Amino acid sequence: MTPTIADNDNKETHYRKMKKTLTVAIPCYNVEWCLEKCLNSFITEPLLDNLEVLVVNDGSTDKTEMIAERYAKKHPSLFTIISKPNGGHGSAINAAIKKAKGKYFKAVDSDDWVATENLPAFLKELSKTEADAIITHYQTEDMENGERKDYMTDDVVHNKLYSLDEYAALGENALNCSTYHGLTYKTLTYRESETELSEGIFYEDHEYATLPFIKVKTIQPLNMFIYQYLVGNENQSVAEHKQISQLGHLEQVIKRLFLCHKENPEISQGARSYIAWKTTELLVSYYVIAMIKNPDRRSGRTIAKRFRDEMKSLETALIRKTDRRYKLVLTMNRLGFTAKRLQNIKRRIPHALVKKWHG
Repeated sequence: MTPTIADNDNKETHYRKMKKTLTVAIPCYNVEWCLEKCLNSFITEPLLDNLEVLVVNDGSTDKTEMIAERYAKKHPSLFTIISKPNGGHGSAINAAIKKAKGKYFKAVDSDDWVATENLPAFLKELSKTEADAIITHYQTEDMENGERKDYMTDDVVHNKLYSLDEYAALGENALNCSTYHGLTYKTLTYRESETELSEGIFYEDHEYATLPFIKVKTIQPLNMFIYQYLVGNENQSVAEHKQISQLGHLEQVIKRLFLCHKENPEISQGARSYIAWKTTELLVSYYVIAMIKNPDRRSGRTIAKRFRDEMKSLETALIRKTDRRYKLVLTMNRLGFTAKRLQNIKRRIPHALVKKWHG
């Protein structure tokens, strides 16, 4: 388990130990090709005393550690290196949260970066608020054609401090950016949740965006872009061929989210609603990968039904929330829909109908 505050300590003492406003964890494995762009995005002189960047070298065999050392030597108050044996993305974040000295904690992948120009305003807001979780907008950039897309939190009052119950009741648009890329946690809240991400597998970013919410009581959306997410890399877990080969990893994460919902009946209604929403959305993604992206249609149907039945034995109520979409994806599977065709249809249909897909 991730260490929590010792019994002879208290929150006031904990906060005194927080020497920075924000800690950013950067998991790194053989990323010499992109690390400099990522690290450069954090260098802005007025912020160096309030920002901590933990570069976690997860057993790299290329020049990753050498590059990180160069940045740490030049900006010792900003960059710190954590070196560890290879254990995967989740293990790197687990290592970073134990060392974090920031009031708030965020993870950024080494092939991504942040909007440097928005960091001063971001840290200013973090220094003023006591929200357990912060949501910010993010942007994607396609590495092949440079196309950029904005992902924004809508239908909210930005900068307002909401209770999680209030926020979860706002609907899906308010949760657009409640993802790995959009979330920043109060370090104390993350540690109190005792979240330890799965190691050695992909998709654990969904755990990062879900499991700490058993302790989140307040949430604050900010009207600014921070995370810059590079897409289009065929080695990413979101690449279609990777998604199909890593279905077993996705199953492990979904099971864990199901169990989180089932084994924490005491949490607030807002937390239960949020965890249920994240879990069912991920399960529907599983249906699409298994039955639409998988070229073996028959095998995909068998896999999806087997896993759906397994999850139904854990908690029937969550499965029922996906009944309509499961039947729709199954029909698309039988009609020969491809992932590209599904994406083209979703682009053309009215936004209201897209929202019904998620209803």
